[in-house]
Amino acid sequence: MFRDSDKLGKWTLFTGILTIFMIVLLFQFIDLPIAKAAHKLQNTFLVTVCKVISDLVSEQVVQTIAFFTLLSGVYDTVVNGQSMRSRSLLFIALATGSAMLIGDELKWFFGRCRPPLFFKDGSYGFTWFSTEYLKNSFPSGHTLRAFSLTSAIALLLPKKRYIPIIAAVLVAISRVVVGKHYPSDVIFGAFIGMTCTAWSYFFIFAKTRCPR
Repeated sequence: MFRDSDKLGKWTLFTGILTIFMIVLLFQFIDLPIAKAAHKLQNTFLVTVCKVISDLVSEQVVQTIAFFTLLSGVYDTVVNGQSMRSRSLLFIALATGSAMLIGDELKWFFGRCRPPLFFKDGSYGFTWFSTEYLKNSFPSGHTLRAFSLTSAIALLLPKKRYIPIIAAVLVAISRVVVGKHYPSDVIFGAFIGMTCTAWSYFFIFAKTRCPR
């Protein structure tokens, strides 16, 4: 499917509509109850574990991965020519890099209040065009980084695809448990991560097949 632009476009449209529906539903009825439940877990061992999980895909970690896969992919292409290896490296770099870039812009655009602001002064919803950390909740950066990276790995290693995807789901859950995001934030982050990966796969692999 990811080698066919028409099918990929339809997949993006369908999952986009489904994601919007889920976000509206979560925002109206589920986000706050879940956030309140997560707030009661603060300073527990579960939150400590979830913070460790979150740190695995911190901005610095994934930026480093994107940088070195880009550098390695370009070097391998120049020295050895195009190959499955060089394209795989460039694919990971493009998937993670594009997801982070788009995610940062959307965070600024929506300016959604993070859960701590609700518990501080009752702020909930979107303020629009904000660079403040506490108003950059939507989408979840950790989640989009996790899903862009792990879905890329899953496409490259299809026989083991469930392992990285499960890891991404755990990251998404951890962001809600530690009280940094609402469920709708991580749903949107997952959509962005997977969509960027899908289109990156199309641009890197669609036109020609390279020898391994």
